[in-house]
Amino acid sequence: MSPRRRRNTITPDSDASFPLDKDSCGVSNGVSHASDQRAGLDTLPIGVEAFHDDDDGKTLYDGDGDDDDDDDDDDDDEILSEDKDYDMEDQMKLFDGNVHPSEYWLRELESFNEDSFACQDYSLGTTVLLDAVEGQWHHIMHTFFDWLLNQKVGKDGRRKRGIKKKTQVLRRLSKRHGMNEQRRANRCMVIEDLMQQNETTLSTTKKSFKLGELRILAVLFLLLLAPAGSRPTATLNLRFKDIRVALARDPEGGPHKLLLRLTPEFTKTYLGEKEQKTYTIPETMFDPSLLLSPHVFLLGIIFRHRAFRAPSLTSPHHLQSLDIHPGEKELPLPLREDLNQTFIFRRAVETLTGYQMSRNQRISYGMMAAWVKRIGEIMGLKDPTIAYNLRYNAANAFDQSVDVSEALRNLAMGHGNSDPFQRHYLGRNISAGLWGIVRGQKPQQALLKQSCSIGHSISQRRPIDLTAGQSASVATHSTIRALTEAIPKLPLGSKEYKEAKRMMRKEKERLRRDLKQQIRDEWTDQQATDDIERQIRGVGFAKPATMDPCHPQRPAQKRLLAKLTAPVVTTLEGQYRRRDDAIEAVSAYCLVQEGCTVRRSQHRPAEGPLPSSSGYPRESTPLYEATLSVFVADKEERPRRCFVCIGQALCLPTDDEQRLNELMHEFYTSNDLTKHFKRKHLDKIAGCDQVDCKVCDMTLNNKMHFQRHARDIHGTVS
Repeated sequence: MSPRRRRNTITPDSDASFPLDKDSCGVSNGVSHASDQRAGLDTLPIGVEAFHDDDDGKTLYDGDGDDDDDDDDDDDDEILSEDKDYDMEDQMKLFDGNVHPSEYWLRELESFNEDSFACQDYSLGTTVLLDAVEGQWHHIMHTFFDWLLNQKVGKDGRRKRGIKKKTQVLRRLSKRHGMNEQRRANRCMVIEDLMQQNETTLSTTKKSFKLGELRILAVLFLLLLAPAGSRPTATLNLRFKDIRVALARDPEGGPHKLLLRLTPEFTKTYLGEKEQKTYTIPETMFDPSLLLSPHVFLLGIIFRHRAFRAPSLTSPHHLQSLDIHPGEKELPLPLREDLNQTFIFRRAVETLTGYQMSRNQRISYGMMAAWVKRIGEIMGLKDPTIAYNLRYNAANAFDQSVDVSEALRNLAMGHGNSDPFQRHYLGRNISAGLWGIVRGQKPQQALLKQSCSIGHSISQRRPIDLTAGQSASVATHSTIRALTEAIPKLPLGSKEYKEAKRMMRKEKERLRRDLKQQIRDEWTDQQATDDIERQIRGVGFAKPATMDPCHPQRPAQKRLLAKLTAPVVTTLEGQYRRRDDAIEAVSAYCLVQEGCTVRRSQHRPAEGPLPSSSGYPRESTPLYEATLSVFVADKEERPRRCFVCIGQALCLPTDDEQRLNELMHEFYTSNDLTKHFKRKHLDKIAGCDQVDCKVCDMTLNNKMHFQRHARDIHGTVS
């Protein structure tokens, strides 16, 4: 490293302005200090001289040379100590509360010597030493990053995600570890893709959300991202206090419209706190698709939790009867103050009888990102779907709009200048019709927009999961075979045995994940080749597989989709009714118990007529017989149906056949029932919680009382 000139800011009052002590520098106390110097200089880069012939000890270590700063310091001391015997109270009274009069500060300003605070050059010897420190620092950091990139397993044996992009590390290390030089694809999710994503989220049965409200929140999350382009974490951090709902008068003379005002908190604060921004989203009257209406989904959540401060505002049908006071422009619809700190995007917790929304446990970004990605796979997209696809789309739409200036775009996106947009958000798939522009023709903008969006590769034939044969093929991998042979040789139940089993399970998951991604990457070209060959031979496209391992849609899900996809009406009253019915359907679906995702049905559903579940079931129906089977005549009798699940079935609507069949399931043995009862119900309640038995229509005081009731009345041992 060649020596170079450095500059350092030195203030007159700092310790660096005093001459160095020769003893502390180790230059005048014998051989030991000289040897230390030689040892320190041995670490200098080859070819760099520590001292030149014209350097001496006085140049490097003596601070007694001529320096104008000393005179300036003396002048400052004289000014600051003009009168050391002054009385502080007298001075404050004399100068209106200030210690010094205004003339004092004017004199200070005129006599200020900038040289005392200016940067000064280091001597050549000091520069050499600092270069040596910098070289050693680079060596340490190079070794550290080399070590970091070689770490594959973290705490408790978990595989680390690792650094994948070359832009995050030194160039030499990126080449050594074969890192990718390209940035993440920044394809946009256009509005047509968003509508299809929302429809898939609401209609699919290949993905369950445990509770209906989580499915609604998965759609609302994307709808709040799309118009504002806000960051995903800022949207997930929204509380009820960050949302304002108002009924606004249309200045153009139309009907009153609902306004949503969102004020998300800024999340990237490592560059300093930023001022909050408020986004206003007006209602779209006669909206062609309610799947793109954030008002419907957000108001559905608000009505579900009865969050309006007005106690009587409990139904969306009350909205059309509200009016704005004459002379005013808005009617605020305030929310309850006790919900100010409550997150809108909360996760569900498991209870005795299913799932319910947590008090204030926020959905994590990783959880929401996994939902968005899975729905994208179900849609048939090739590229992974991420929340930032909507942020990319908003940024590019703002940039191309004549109504949005560059400054407004940066404000909406939270950027200090245009550099982040040009570097990360401006689409690298150029959507402009360059060839048409060059030829003087009209650009085919719609086609180009479609080809550059994330939905260009959509195909319902694209594989989503591995087949049974593909999943079993990972057992032939060399690592799995080695673990399979080593596990039987370990002591059963030992720490090594459990660790080996865990390693094999994790390795199988990783191999299946890699195999699935490989199949999805290769499918596009392989399927296209097959389609071309079949069409040239005159065979046509291959018929899709008829096997559908998923359950059919439940009645509540069908009703929700019917309300959200209702056709546009021409009258204002019909539009209000269409909107309010959709809000009511969203609010009602929030209470639906979906359970966990079941990919393949293990049991054939029971056939026959289903009973009316309003109140006690009718006689000679499957539910009536199942209800009788959970009562025992003596303490030795052991039924094989769960009385808690039967109690849930009694509260379901009559048309939910699938859920009724699941709850009336009969276990193979009573021991299987005991395992189910402990795992699904008993472990979800605390010792002092009161528990309701819906079959007996009674309340048990605590967990122990509930266990005794289960054994004596229903024959379920726990």
